[in-house]
Amino acid sequence: MGEKRSAADGGASLAKRALCIGIAIVLIVAAWLGPTPEGLGEAGKMSLALMVAGIFLWVTEPVPVAISGLVIMILMPAFGILEYNAGVWAGFVSSVIFFIMASFGITAALLKTKIPTKIVFALMRLTKGNSRATVLAFMVAAAILSFFISDLPCTALFAGIAVSSILEVEGCEKGSSKLGKALMIGITYASVVGGQAIPSGSAMNIMAMNVLEANTGIAISFLDWTLICMPIALVLLVVCWFSVTLVFKPEPISEKTIACIEKKGKEVGRFEAIDWKVLAVMAVVFSLWIASNWTGWDATAIAVLALILFFVPGIDVLDWREYVAAVSWNIVLLIGCVQSISGGVKEQGAASWLFGSTVGKVALSGTAIVAASAALLPLLRLVIPVGPAFIAISLIPLCTIAGAIGVSPVVFAVIVAVNASTTFLMGVDGNNMLSYRYGYWKMVDFFKAGVIPTVAMVALHATVLMPLVALAGY
Repeated sequence: MGEKRSAADGGASLAKRALCIGIAIVLIVAAWLGPTPEGLGEAGKMSLALMVAGIFLWVTEPVPVAISGLVIMILMPAFGILEYNAGVWAGFVSSVIFFIMASFGITAALLKTKIPTKIVFALMRLTKGNSRATVLAFMVAAAILSFFISDLPCTALFAGIAVSSILEVEGCEKGSSKLGKALMIGITYASVVGGQAIPSGSAMNIMAMNVLEANTGIAISFLDWTLICMPIALVLLVVCWFSVTLVFKPEPISEKTIACIEKKGKEVGRFEAIDWKVLAVMAVVFSLWIASNWTGWDATAIAVLALILFFVPGIDVLDWREYVAAVSWNIVLLIGCVQSISGGVKEQGAASWLFGSTVGKVALSGTAIVAASAALLPLLRLVIPVGPAFIAISLIPLCTIAGAIGVSPVVFAVIVAVNASTTFLMGVDGNNMLSYRYGYWKMVDFFKAGVIPTVAMVALHATVLMPLVALAGY
């Protein structure tokens, strides 16, 4: 019986995957056979059709997202969108690819150290067992570390520490413990909020900065992004903590658990050579990132320098096998594909046409359009859960219209980048699933806790973002 059930499940899965691929093909064929809208060329129409088909495949994932991205990418010359050598392959490679590859190495190096665990236990000593303060301590620790590593490993690391050091020791029941819900959702939120604050915190920040520069010529420096986004991220972090502890009201932590935490904190021991090496490299790299505001040095080149230093004889923090294992090639390939496809959309003027024929026809002030974008993009993020695709479909048209409404494109770059990496409402997201898998919260819990942070994020983007961008000189 078991074998028959497995075969049936496999058949259903195969049929579903085939159906999704068939729908994507139908979308492309229907666009090809259909009429071309006024003001848009045939190649422009097909660039939008390929992007829509790509988004559908990335959401349903009948094949790995990188593979569907490659398929869409190589179809562009067939519809006259871009040539292979001058457009498709050239559009694939950018500084974003190298930054992401370097960031995986930085993440792997930090995760080999005692630094994350030291941060947690240092903050735990300050909380003295207060459950609300403990949630805040974990969130602050996750946010700080996510300045330097991506949200995925950050959430995985701190969720694992929270389960082993507190929730299991305390005997928190999965699915019903309010402490478990507040702590695990709080860590998930903090990881993405911290990543918003500085460019190195998320690959989506770097990609948005790259798209902005390619489409407008405006380059945001490392320090300027930090000055604009750090205040908003700090407020959001507090709001997220307030929300999870308000919605779930975590129960007190017992003396037994506090004693166990103290014991584990002492067992970690002092920093060893590898810890000091990683700290030294990161101190140099972070200093160079800050200095790039005046030196003009490229943030990606500095990140690549960090990766190189981890392999230098005498430092030897990483070996090649560790690095290769740490790189998510699926993400690297997907981002390259999306860059290439979005380049075709831009080249054919499809993004400008799309936005001009919709929002561009609405007689609204620049401030009103910023507010509308701040409110609508979190909802669009629920429909397009793939960050790179979200940036490609949203930022290019917004950059196009920015000049016409008297708003700096930097404003839209920040809103799009933040929403590309962050959703407080949808638990079914790669980062969020890393804490969901432990079973302490349900999808409805995630949504409940995320309403207040989402409203706060929209309000901050609609009100204080424009003055912060102007203050930075953009």
